[in-house]
Amino acid sequence: MKFFQSIFNGCIFLLFIISFSCHEHTGSKLPELNNGKPWMTDKSTRLGFQKMDEQFHHANSDESIEEYHKQADQIISIINEIQSSCTMSGQGHEELHKYINLLLEEVQIMKGNDIDLAKKAKSNLIETISRYSLYFQ
Repeated sequence: MKFFQSIFNGCIFLLFIISFSCHEHTGSKLPELNNGKPWMTDKSTRLGFQKMDEQFHHANSDESIEEYHKQADQIISIINEIQSSCTMSGQGHEELHKYINLLLEEVQIMKGNDIDLAKKAKSNLIETISRYSLYFQ
């Protein structure tokens, strides 16, 4: 089991590296708007965030740590789908990576062994997913 946890953590680290390698960091965690407006995204990105929103729109305080781990894996799977089929380029693409990194930070916490931190991370994840339309359309 520890072997699979190590593999998973390696995959998370790889996602961070891929996301960070695409752009220079400005120190801001939140994406910037496109002259005050949301960035246009491609269809696969919109569908991926819609799927996340449908699956993770509410928190359940009765979930076990194993359920948080499973949900984190589901989010990673959706993010992988988004990244593998993304056709975006330019500044909007860079801003999307910032946003995905926010999700991955919470996912990493959900994969830990502290149930209280996992609950808070899921709540933060749900909030971040729900704010997608503020930055992207």
